[in-house]
Amino acid sequence: MKARENPFRSERVIETIRYTCTDGDLDTLIAKLAALGNRAAIVGPHGAGKTTLLEDLACVLEARGFRIVPVRLSTDDRRLPRAWSRRAACLGPRDIVCLDGAEQLSAPRWLWFRWRARRAGGLLVTSHSQGRLPTLIACTTSPDLLEGIVRRLAPSPAAGAPPAGELFRRHRGNLRDALRELYDFHAA
Repeated sequence: MKARENPFRSERVIETIRYTCTDGDLDTLIAKLAALGNRAAIVGPHGAGKTTLLEDLACVLEARGFRIVPVRLSTDDRRLPRAWSRRAACLGPRDIVCLDGAEQLSAPRWLWFRWRARRAGGLLVTSHSQGRLPTLIACTTSPDLLEGIVRRLAPSPAAGAPPAGELFRRHRGNLRDALRELYDFHAA
């Protein structure tokens, strides 16, 4: 199968699958974020949809007139971008800093980052654990959620494709890794 025909290719997943809030919709989360002073965390394990939800919330906030200041950290690159200090000096009440990967910062670096973002109108982060900011939402996964995503991407399952429940267990609930395995299965 050609990569562009693979139902689990990343572009198709990104276009088709967005985070589904079980506790309401994005407007409900935006209202909760406002009630938390626009400073909150999206928490959950690897592959639970934190980044997707952060991106979707950023789009809604931007449509409401906020400027989004994205910062992304990963296990491969835990350093804050050099431009962050310059940008932080210019933050104002219409800026919302969106930090993906807050758990990558040590406690002292987190305190420094938070202090530098103090002038921003908001700070929304993703993290694997609670505690750095009040929790906006805790992202979770389930075998049924994975099954629904698989059905949306490939309504007719390929012969021999691993069942969603098995993928869920093998990848310990990490939906991103489960979908990557399905991509590899279809590519083979």
